Amino acid sequence: MVTQDIRFRVLAENWQRTGQVFSGLVFAHQRYVSFGVMVLDLELIAKATDPAYLASRIVQLPL
Repeated sequence: MVTQDIRFRVLAENWQRTGQVFSGLVFAHQRYVSFGVMVLDLELIAKATDPAYLASRIVQLPL
């Protein structure tokens, strides 16, 4: 999941604290990441990581 919604990031952090398993979250704050940089970083994540590695993790963009 990719989002720029801070409330969704807070929800994922709560899931981490309680041990709930989720597929992972990539978070990019609108104020700090341009759309172009976000697309490049997402491409890098897609090519360089295994989906199992991202399980129950939150990745903050920019990388």
